[in-house]
Amino acid sequence: MNAPAPERPLPTPTRESQPFWDGMREGRFMVQHCAGCGKARHYPRPVCPHCFSMESTFKEMPTGGVIHTWTVCHHPFNFFFKASAPYVVALVDMDGGVRVNAPLRGVTEADIKIGQRVKLGFEPVTKEITLPFFVAD
Repeated sequence: MNAPAPERPLPTPTRESQPFWDGMREGRFMVQHCAGCGKARHYPRPVCPHCFSMESTFKEMPTGGVIHTWTVCHHPFNFFFKASAPYVVALVDMDGGVRVNAPLRGVTEADIKIGQRVKLGFEPVTKEITLPFFVAD
């Protein structure tokens, strides 16, 4: 008898992050901005780390950015990803002023460079959840 296939771990949207996930589903990169000081913040959270305001709005931001750093995952944190290993995860300085980490696809490890332009992509996983990934720009 075969063991059941591992399930893909998925995020659980919260009150603070729901607009981000709604935007992802619509193919839009929505970033939380403090209503008090105006600074962008990602990941979405209830309190601004700059001025401690609890008020925020979400604005659509550009999907381009540059690689800040990256790593090759040889030992996945979850069994679901074992078949994909090794895979690359990039930390990207987005043009809108926040950093995002997500898988980098379509680029060989030897061709990755710090400062390389990449673009955010949108992978529908379920009816509710679309996950980010990066590709070379």
